Amino acid sequence: MGINANGSAVQLYYIEEVAGAIPAVAPEFKPIRYVSQGLTPNIQQIDTNEMNQNRQKATSRGGTYSVAGEIAAEMSFGSFDDLIQAAMQGTWTADVLTIGKVERSFAIVERHTDISVDYVYRGCRISTMGISVPLNAPVGLTFGVMGTEAEAFTMPVDATFAPATTTEIMVTTNIALTEAGAELAYATEWSATLDNGMEPIFALGSRSAYNIANGIATVTGSMSAYLIDGVLWGKVLNEELTTHKIELVEGVQKYTIELPRVRYTQGQKQVSGPGAIIPSYTLSAGYDGVAGTTMKITRVAA
Repeated sequence: MGINANGSAVQLYYIEEVAGAIPAVAPEFKPIRYVSQGLTPNIQQIDTNEMNQNRQKATSRGGTYSVAGEIAAEMSFGSFDDLIQAAMQGTWTADVLTIGKVERSFAIVERHTDISVDYVYRGCRISTMGISVPLNAPVGLTFGVMGTEAEAFTMPVDATFAPATTTEIMVTTNIALTEAGAELAYATEWSATLDNGMEPIFALGSRSAYNIANGIATVTGSMSAYLIDGVLWGKVLNEELTTHKIELVEGVQKYTIELPRVRYTQGQKQVSGPGAIIPSYTLSAGYDGVAGTTMKITRVAA
């Protein structure tokens, strides 16, 4: 009996494509620190409508496909800056990143080191990025990926592999959340999702996706917080604009995420027992003309 593949032996790497391809000379692959990943070909089926004498359907044919899936990780400083930049479609400038229009594509390699099999997912874009801040947990980071092609892969003989970062994971006991410029010390959950509105497009004569079409960047989120007064719930009722800023800290290293124009589009407040009342809020962030962005991320290394 042979060795079967195990998740503990899977290594995930990425490299930015040049003109839609892996660099031909000495490509350097960077590791992705991850919790789980599920990149896979999303294959459409082609079925016949032909009538036949045996009253039984013929076998389906494989039609067009694209790559789709998520990479879930725990935030650590410096580990995901390339992927965060790709999600935001901006460029880190003086350690500040805003939403832009620079499209980047990656080849992502999945290495099954126990059975010596490699797969590559080409033309991958970061279609969505989710940041989750629950109670007493690591800060979660999820990248939604869309790509054009999946295939078995032979690693180039001159390929090199960058070492993984060793920074500590960021935890939600080391965060600071402000709402409308004031500290919100009684929140119990916060999350934000950037969705670039991407979709695969196809062309005649090819099964794999022709390209990934870009869309409108939207930012939504949620928050829950103890009910201590009428301020937050009043903003739901009155459709007031506000701002959110959350700092993710590990030692002297920090990411600050800012949403400069936020409205609570939904609120839910239930009394289900004698304990604390914790309303939940749905966030919609919009483009702010002064900040020039819907979301801004600032990093501080030291």
